[in-house]
Amino acid sequence: FFFRTQHGSLPRRVLSLLLWMFRALLLLLLAQDALSLQIAVRPLAPATLSRSPAVHAQFGGGEKPKGLSRDSEPEEFFKTNMDAMSDEEKLKSPVVWIGLSILVLPFIAGVIALEFSK
Repeated sequence: FFFRTQHGSLPRRVLSLLLWMFRALLLLLLAQDALSLQIAVRPLAPATLSRSPAVHAQFGGGEKPKGLSRDSEPEEFFKTNMDAMSDEEKLKSPVVWIGLSILVLPFIAGVIALEFSK
């Protein structure tokens, strides 16, 4: 095994990484049934034994809704507080930093794991 030190034992970091990977693999194996598609099979009732009357729409419904275009777009629309902020104000928000770290940190952790595997 190429991780062994001079004394023949594995370094603590490698053991910790292997233990973490083993736990993650065990969790995935245990969660396999929960992540699989489960189809419930129910017996079909005959169509002639309908207990409820037919549903009829009572909302007018004769007119089709118009699509949104530049002419029919309202002057005021929903805007969040972040939309009104400048870029400098957005960078001061911890939400932005948390979002960026969620995107970047897994790649940094992957590079570190690859370096430890050499």
